[in-house]
Amino acid sequence: MNYIDFWNKGRFEASRVLLTLFLVFSAYFVGSLFLSIDLAINHPNFTGLSDGSWKELSLLMGKNRLFLLMMLPFSLVFFTLLICLTKIHKLPLLSVFTSRKIFDWKRFFIAFTWWSFMVLAYTGIELLLHKNFQLVFNAQKFFTLFLLSIILLPLQTSSEELMFRGYILQGIKKRTGSILSSILISGLMFGMMHIANPEIAKIGYHILIYYIIVGVVLGAIAFYDSGLELSLGFHAANNLITALLITADWQAFQTDAIIVDSNPPGNGILPMLLALSMLSAFFLLLNKKYNWKVFTNLSIRNRNS
Repeated sequence: MNYIDFWNKGRFEASRVLLTLFLVFSAYFVGSLFLSIDLAINHPNFTGLSDGSWKELSLLMGKNRLFLLMMLPFSLVFFTLLICLTKIHKLPLLSVFTSRKIFDWKRFFIAFTWWSFMVLAYTGIELLLHKNFQLVFNAQKFFTLFLLSIILLPLQTSSEELMFRGYILQGIKKRTGSILSSILISGLMFGMMHIANPEIAKIGYHILIYYIIVGVVLGAIAFYDSGLELSLGFHAANNLITALLITADWQAFQTDAIIVDSNPPGNGILPMLLALSMLSAFFLLLNKKYNWKVFTNLSIRNRNS
């Protein structure tokens, strides 16, 4: 059985699905309260978040502290979703992540390494071609950020993978019977989740196209590879490098990274096209390595769904 069909292995009556969604959204809401509580107690004069206030907020409370508070909601979502999938939906723990008999860490680290190399190469080219990059390495702050990142970012990325490439992808496949529809719709939902990111306001809503395509590609990877190992590796590499290597005033992550980018964001079209080219190359490399049969049987409906 393909990973995308694992809703057939558990109990997914409407009442259980609604309960899980309620608990997951509640976990995110509760996790988000910690930032509001911190501000109310320690910075009662803070007027609220707006387009330019993430930088102000990071200076006010410290970037590492802000980073921790931003990651807490996702950590709660990850553990809540795991509990819901295993206790409410009665799925074995391993089947939440993969259709294999064991979690394939080799696949995870292959995806992690390949995408890390691509992002580092892209960043190196940017540094050579553009000005207004500043090295601001602070060993103490960076070490704290590094510890927070290797603990919290895998929880953040795993929560998104379990929700969008697991729960939602499988749920849509179960309801529609269409592999293609499940990949496209889950990708669209993943992209729209990023609509509140500060870079969207700075660059423009067209940048959501990139997030949607990322969601579609990761959904396709989860289907073709019948597991989350590759998408988990990709997502972890992407966010870890974003947090640790380079930061900008207009990005979602305000961190004590090694490099600060002072360049204006612009319209983001050329960087988006380059990133999509990298994503295409990444998918094609995986396709070649694992010999997937791309575009085969995507629209066939599963009669057992």
